[in-house]
Amino acid sequence: MSAVTESGARDIVAQRYSSVLGDYLSGAGEAALAQAYELGREATRHGIGVVEMAMVHHEALVQLLSATPERPALVVEAARFFAESLAAFEVSLRADVALRHAKVAAENANRELESFSYSVAHDLRAPLRSIDGFSHALLEDCAEQLDDQGREYLKYIRESAQRMAQLIDDLLALSRVTRTEMHRVRVDMSMLARTVAEELQAADKHRAVTWTIQDGLWATGDARLLRAALENLLGNAWKFTGKHPEARIEFGALVDKHPIVYFVRDNGAGFDMTYKDKLFGVFQRLHSTDEFEGTGIGLATVQRIVRRHSGRVRAEGETVRGASFYFTLEEETAAP
Repeated sequence: MSAVTESGARDIVAQRYSSVLGDYLSGAGEAALAQAYELGREATRHGIGVVEMAMVHHEALVQLLSATPERPALVVEAARFFAESLAAFEVSLRADVALRHAKVAAENANRELESFSYSVAHDLRAPLRSIDGFSHALLEDCAEQLDDQGREYLKYIRESAQRMAQLIDDLLALSRVTRTEMHRVRVDMSMLARTVAEELQAADKHRAVTWTIQDGLWATGDARLLRAALENLLGNAWKFTGKHPEARIEFGALVDKHPIVYFVRDNGAGFDMTYKDKLFGVFQRLHSTDEFEGTGIGLATVQRIVRRHSGRVRAEGETVRGASFYFTLEEETAAP
């Protein structure tokens, strides 16, 4: 709120306070006291503090006393009116304190949960490595002593252990997104998207994908986290267009919006909008692992990264006609 606006709000409150105080001292009674409380609430909404409210009361009382000097008892009566106006400040203060306490408690609980999840996930990696390693050793050293069914069972054991290990790695990465310290810098989002696209294309040079990446898009944020977000979004677009003969993936932004809305769009498998609320949950998948690989943690990671940048993310899609993911960040501009 500007200084001019604050001054104007104070003048309005002061004028009303003087008028209602006068009514109260003239015998308006409980009706005026109710207005005193509402004046206090209005003052808190405009950022007027208790000290300033006391000055408003003093100014109004001096004005009234100058008009009726023969009634010094007005000071005592006016004190009750002033106390009623301050009741709103007390309610507001208690609410603020309760909110701060709740916020601190929630943050502490989240930190403890993140720490616990990180520890559990980290400790599970060693036994999984043993399961995978000994299963591999059995297949190599004792294959002749096993029939086809036994070898098939060991293959399933290894695949399950490796999948669980990937889930744990993704969980640890998700935990780090929340735990890591933010380092805000100017980030060339266009270059970041182009780098991720080149890496995806290099991993499978035989795929024909048409990439469209808008130039000149910048943001303020943590470069490492923003890269992770684009890796997940563009990686998903790459994955879900894998069965399309003429795949198209686009990264751009609606720069005329405030804040700027970035998007990743593809013409891949898409999804049913009925289940859009499930997309950003941990382990939530709308496609089976037989159709598309993955652990169902990527979009949860994207959501946490966007939230850490005080932004929002949403999705739109249509089955077999592609998907679009939109996200905002704080303090974005189209150019440096």
